Amino acid sequence: MESLLNPAFGNDMEREKQYWFFLLTVAAGWSLVTCRKPYSPPVISGNNDYLVVEGVIAAGSDSTIINLSRTVRIANVNAINPEKGAKMTVDDGQGANYSLIEADKGRYVSTSLNLDNSHRYRLSITTADGQTYVSAYVPVKVTPPIDSVWFRTNSTGVNIYSAAHDPSNNTRYYRWYYTETYVYQADLETKYIFDPTNPDTLKWSRLRTPAEQIHTCYITINTSTININTSAALSSDVIANNLITEIPEGSEKLFHRYSIMVRQYALTQDAYNFWAKLKKNTEQIGTIFDAQPSENTTNLYCISDPSKPVIGYVSASTITQKRIFINWTQVPDWPPYISPLVCRPDFACWPKGSPPQQLLAFGELVPTDTIRSGGCPGIDKPSWTVPAQGAVCVDCRTHPGGKTQKPAFWIDE
Repeated sequence: MESLLNPAFGNDMEREKQYWFFLLTVAAGWSLVTCRKPYSPPVISGNNDYLVVEGVIAAGSDSTIINLSRTVRIANVNAINPEKGAKMTVDDGQGANYSLIEADKGRYVSTSLNLDNSHRYRLSITTADGQTYVSAYVPVKVTPPIDSVWFRTNSTGVNIYSAAHDPSNNTRYYRWYYTETYVYQADLETKYIFDPTNPDTLKWSRLRTPAEQIHTCYITINTSTININTSAALSSDVIANNLITEIPEGSEKLFHRYSIMVRQYALTQDAYNFWAKLKKNTEQIGTIFDAQPSENTTNLYCISDPSKPVIGYVSASTITQKRIFINWTQVPDWPPYISPLVCRPDFACWPKGSPPQQLLAFGELVPTDTIRSGGCPGIDKPSWTVPAQGAVCVDCRTHPGGKTQKPAFWIDE
C-alpha cells in the first residue's frame, strides 16, 4: 500500500495516461488524413449546355451586336463555346422585322436599325438544333449623352472615370461598356524583308514598304466586366465620378499611346436588377464575407422546350459614346518598359538558295564563300549571312491581338 501512496507513483500513472492519449489522438488524426477521398462537385463535372445571350438591341444609328454562346464545364479548358449557325431577328409585334447576320463565330450583327422609340421590341433566336428562344418585349430607353470621360493618376496606376446626367430624370439606371486600344511595339525594328522572288538573287533582302512594317501594332481589348450605376437614391439624375476601369501601374497599355471608347446604355429597373445580381454572383464571391450566389431572373425563355434554361437579359436602348486618348507623356512617372527577352541582332547563316523561315533580317543579304574566311561554319557551299533575329523579338504580330493596321479612329500624338 505504501507504493500506492507514493506521489511519484501517481505522477507515473498520469504520464502514462497522457502518453496513451497522445497516441490515440495521433492515430485518429492520421485516420482522418488517410481516409479522405477526393470530391468532385457536380457543378464541376456537370454537362450543362445552356444558351447564353449577350447584347443590346440598338435603337439608334449604332449597330446591334448580339453574342451567342454555350456554357462550358468549369473543368473545360475552352473558356468560350460560341453558338454558330443561328437565325436571329428583332420584331416589334406589329409587323416590323429586322434580321441579324452571323459576322463570325457566335457574333450576330445588324447595321443601324433606327427603331421607333415608342414601340416595344423583342429578340427571337432559332439555334442550329431547331430550338427557338425569345425575349420579352422591352421598351426602348433613350440614353442621355456622356458629359465627360477623364483619367486620374494615383499610387497604384491610372483610373478612368465618366460622368452623365439626365435633366428629365427619366434614366436613373445606367450601364457602360468600353473598348481599349493601345500601341504595342516589338523590342527590335527591322526595315528589311526577305524577298526570294527578286530576280537579283544577291538582293533577297530589301527595304520594307510602310504597309509591310511589323514593328508597331495596335491591340484592342473589349471589356468583360459588368459596369453599372444608378441615381435612383438621388434627387437628381446625375452620375458623377463613375469608375470605368483601372490601369495598374506598369501596364504595357501606357508605354506609348492608349485610347478608350466608353459606351453608355440606359436600362430599365428590371434590367439593372438583373445585371446587379449577375455582378454579385460572378465578381463578388470568394470570401466568407461575400453574399451567397442566388438565382437570377432572365427575360429570355425557350418556347420550343420550356425546360431548357437560357442565360442573359435583352434590353433596347439608344447608345451614347465618348473616346479619349492618353499619351505616355501625360503619365510621366510611369515605370519604363523592361523587356523580358534578350533581343539583339545576331549574324545568321544558311545555304544559298534557302532563305530562313523563322528569322527576320536587319540588312541586305551578304553572299559568303566558305573557302574564304568569314564563311558559315558547317556549310560547304556558298551561303548567305545577315544580322537577324527571331520573330518574337521583331514582329509585333506575335503579341496576342497584335495588328499592324492602324484603326480608322486612331489619332497620332
